[in-house]
Amino acid sequence: MIVQHKITLEIKEKLTSSAIAYPLYAWLLSHISKETGDALHEQGLRPISQYVYREGEHIRWVVNLLNDEAAELFGPILERESAALIHQGVIPFGEHRTETIESAQCLLGRARNMDAGNRFALDMVTPTAFKQSGRYAIFPQESLILQSLIAHWGMCFPEMPLDDADVFVAMQQGLHIVDYRLQTLRYPLKQTKIPSFVGRMVMEARLPAPLMDVLKTLYCFAPYAGIGVKTALGMGGIQIQPALE
Repeated sequence: MIVQHKITLEIKEKLTSSAIAYPLYAWLLSHISKETGDALHEQGLRPISQYVYREGEHIRWVVNLLNDEAAELFGPILERESAALIHQGVIPFGEHRTETIESAQCLLGRARNMDAGNRFALDMVTPTAFKQSGRYAIFPQESLILQSLIAHWGMCFPEMPLDDADVFVAMQQGLHIVDYRLQTLRYPLKQTKIPSFVGRMVMEARLPAPLMDVLKTLYCFAPYAGIGVKTALGMGGIQIQPALE
């Protein structure tokens, strides 16, 4: 099960998403025991992705709880609290919407209901980066996108793994980035600034029907999982939009 919380932040200051996304995550962790928080950090993939972005005149905080344990742990906190106290001050919560994905079948159904086109647009609304050979990769690559989504999928839906090596190779060979509008920047995190990028990219797929179904399912999954590194700390926030042919 995945539960997405989308909370409007009632702040007037022009704070950047990077300035408050990590503090909000730290605030969320402050409501659970240290032992539970330490166990969460020891996991290779954390069962939460969260980010802050601007939507018109509003600032939204999106928190994706990626399994039952995370939903039970953090959901009541988000539903109970009316504001967050971070080092920048008190941030009141406004409109709060939730969405629940009960099972993998829900995403499979969405994928089957998508248009028959073969282009897929991804909007990186918060700084995004990948780790490759010990270094940050600041340009999207088909293989890195697939690896990230498949790894998160396996954490969310272990009963339906998608990590078959032959399937991965076939999907990678049939998927190509055909358009992008990206900007590089640095994401401040503690005492470091992580090289990253934001913007839009469009991928085109030439795949047989079964693999196209898998790709569409991962595409529908992307807004919840995020892509790349440090998605629990505010990076890799994704929105999906129709791609013009």
